[in-house]
Amino acid sequence: MKDRNIIAVVSPKGGNGKTTVSANLAVSLARREPTIIIDLDVHFGDVEYALRMKPVHRLDDLVQAVTERRDDIAGLLSAHPSGLDVLCAPNDPVAADRLNPIDAFEVVDRLAENGQPVVLDTAGGISDYSLGALDRADHIVLVCGTDVPSIQAGKKLLGTMRDLDMPIDSVHLVVNRSNAQVGLDVNDVEEVLGLSASLLVPDHPSLAAGMNSGSPVTESSPKSSIAQAFNEFADDLLGIDPGPRRKFLVLKQGHQS
Repeated sequence: MKDRNIIAVVSPKGGNGKTTVSANLAVSLARREPTIIIDLDVHFGDVEYALRMKPVHRLDDLVQAVTERRDDIAGLLSAHPSGLDVLCAPNDPVAADRLNPIDAFEVVDRLAENGQPVVLDTAGGISDYSLGALDRADHIVLVCGTDVPSIQAGKKLLGTMRDLDMPIDSVHLVVNRSNAQVGLDVNDVEEVLGLSASLLVPDHPSLAAGMNSGSPVTESSPKSSIAQAFNEFADDLLGIDPGPRRKFLVLKQGHQS
C-alpha cells in the first residue's frame, strides 16, 4: 500500500474536540481531492451527527461486504454535500461488540488502496482501534487541549508510541480551545509534548454550533479565519503549497482566534 494516505485523528483523553477536528479537516481535504472519513469510535461514534448523515450502510455492513468478497465496497459509502465520502460507526454498541478490529481494518485497507486521503476518527483512550489507526497512519493528528489532564494524556500517548517504535515525526499537534483561559497556554503544551503545534483551534461558538447543526465550519463558513486555518493544514498534509498564509500565521504565531 505504497500509495495510501491515511490520516489518524487521535486523542487519548475524551472531550478534546477530536471529532470536531476530524469533521472540519475531512471537509477541507474533500475540497481539494476525493476524501473518505471513517468513524472508528465504533461504540459511540458521532461523525454522523457532526456531518448530519443518515447512512444506509455502516462500518459493520462493509465488513460483511468484504466477508462476502464484494469488490464495490466504496459504492456503499455515504455521500456528504462537500464531496466527502463517509463511513459511519455501527448503529448501536451491540452491533459494535460483534465487530472484530481485524475485519474493520480490512475495510480501512481496502478503501485506502487507491491513495485518496482517508481520515480515521478514533475513540478517546488507547484501544485496538486507535492502535490499529496509529499503526497504519501516514499522518497522525494529535488533538490536545490546554488543560493539564489533556497534556499529560498526550504525553503518555507519545510515550506509548515510542515504546512501540512508532514514528513520532509523523505526528501533527493540534491544540484545541487554544485561547481557553485555564492557566496554561500553547507554549506550555508544546514544551511538555516536545512538539510544535501545526494548527491552533480557538474556543469559538461557531465550532460548537457546527457540531450541533451537523455543518462544520469548513462547510458552513468557508471564508472564516478558522476554516482558512483548517484549509491550510489540509494543504500541509497533502503537500500543497497555496502561497502566503497570513491568516494561518496569525492564528499560529499570535495564538489568537
